[in-house]
Amino acid sequence: MNRIFDYLSNIPFPKHVKKSHKIIVGIILLVIILIYYFFVHPTLNLQSFTGLWFIISLLVLFFLYTLYIRTLANSVIISKIQKVLVSLVFLLIVGGVLGFLFSSKIFHAKLYSKRINVEQVDFSNKTISDVDFTKTPILDRKSTEKLGDKVMGDMPELVSQFEVSDAYTQISYKNSVYRVTPLEYAGFFKYLTNRSEGIPAYIIVNSTNGKTQLVKLKDLGLDGMKYVPSAYFGENLQRRLQLKYPTKIFGTPSFEIDEKGHPYYICTTYGYYGVNSKQYVNGMVLFDPITGDSKKYDVGHFPKWVDRIYPESLIMNEVDDNGSLKNGFFNSIIGQKNVTVTSDGYNYLEKDGDIWIYSGITSANKDTSNLGFVLTNLRTHRTLKFACSGADEQAAMASAEGEVKNYGYDATFPLLVNVAGHPVYLLSLKDSGGLVKMYAMVDAKDYQSVTVVSADSYNNLDLLKKQYIANLAGESSESVKGKLSKATIVVNSVNFMTIDSKTKAYIVDDKGLRYKIEATNTNEDILAFMHTGDKYEIEYLKSDDIQIIKSIKKN
Repeated sequence: MNRIFDYLSNIPFPKHVKKSHKIIVGIILLVIILIYYFFVHPTLNLQSFTGLWFIISLLVLFFLYTLYIRTLANSVIISKIQKVLVSLVFLLIVGGVLGFLFSSKIFHAKLYSKRINVEQVDFSNKTISDVDFTKTPILDRKSTEKLGDKVMGDMPELVSQFEVSDAYTQISYKNSVYRVTPLEYAGFFKYLTNRSEGIPAYIIVNSTNGKTQLVKLKDLGLDGMKYVPSAYFGENLQRRLQLKYPTKIFGTPSFEIDEKGHPYYICTTYGYYGVNSKQYVNGMVLFDPITGDSKKYDVGHFPKWVDRIYPESLIMNEVDDNGSLKNGFFNSIIGQKNVTVTSDGYNYLEKDGDIWIYSGITSANKDTSNLGFVLTNLRTHRTLKFACSGADEQAAMASAEGEVKNYGYDATFPLLVNVAGHPVYLLSLKDSGGLVKMYAMVDAKDYQSVTVVSADSYNNLDLLKKQYIANLAGESSESVKGKLSKATIVVNSVNFMTIDSKTKAYIVDDKGLRYKIEATNTNEDILAFMHTGDKYEIEYLKSDDIQIIKSIKKN
């Protein structure tokens, strides 16, 4: 250490510079540091790499300045200050490296595995309610973004000044599920032009039916949002947060609205076990982008209306650690005995008024099967694990695409829903333009059992559920009465579904009566070219619900 200090102390600096010049240099250096801190606003927390290196950089600059001014004061005092500075820098660097290494998974595997408390539960109506399509986010992010861009395009007075943020936070709102995203400034000069009024609106999209609305804050009796991520200088959200809470470690704020439609940013704060290791949530700051006011909350005391505090990436890492590190770090890499990980993707569910993140649990070798499912509440961190073996999401997507391969539709990542007590994958099938053309249900235990229906009507989801339940029970469960009846019908709508490799057509006539018929070699050509308005002569069995067609021919 002394050799290092001696070497640094002998760095040649000019010794005969005027005293006033050295003072001016000190003032300039201080101003540069303050400007840097204002614009970069790193956290002043030694547990974070950014905070650690910022403080080390300050100490190094201060040391170099003492070398520059050493002729102005007693050299003994300066020398002592320099030794302290060198020692602090050395301790911070060594301490940071050792703190990171010795707080890593290699040494604390079991501690990492306990970052999240996983409750083992059975899949039932008590743990997951029977699917309610008014609260099921069937619309995925990409479709939501298309709808948001479209509604923004209908507002030419806003398009030239603002852009749509890609936030699209999934929230529970007014007894349904939505994605919500704010507008943002379209660059620095647009910010200067509009900063006095602020961001005037946000976009909300119903995730069940796609209804999209651009909500203008003035219609809610509110001023514009001035303190946002796309603002500059003192109105930038992250800068205002970090300057007010200098020692807090923040992630990316998420945009939400309360039940009255008032916009807020949910700013999660984090801590680490050691240095930049084993991240965990230690609180939240609720930030009002209209006024710039904020309020800090501790874990366990978050407002009920807030939906996203624990970020999805952190939860997936925690669940992976829980499934892979219970038997030690090296077992997670080499032996991999009883090692499980989350599947490749996640989705959202509404449960008890909160948003939960869902993912499958599969073995470390990433085969096409799931060992179960995991749900985590994004507000409370409560986590439920269902031991339910079956197909993984990718297999279900491929199976659904296979049923409509003649159309070339692509499947979205599925939702896990409860249909009559059974775990079922619910997904959408899109064409090349990204438009949803069909809905599908795939049995989570048997991915070859697929039911599909046209997406031309939101009400078809209820038909999809009903048919899936009928297929679970078998056609014999229907109450069939009497002998064959004859009728002439006019087609109002027709949908096709495939279950257990059997294709069935579901027809609604112009009187609202419903029929179904299984495709066979004798009628497949008729069904393939069936259109709305076509007239057919049929023979059918009467049923309490859907009439069963036994023969059909074009009229």
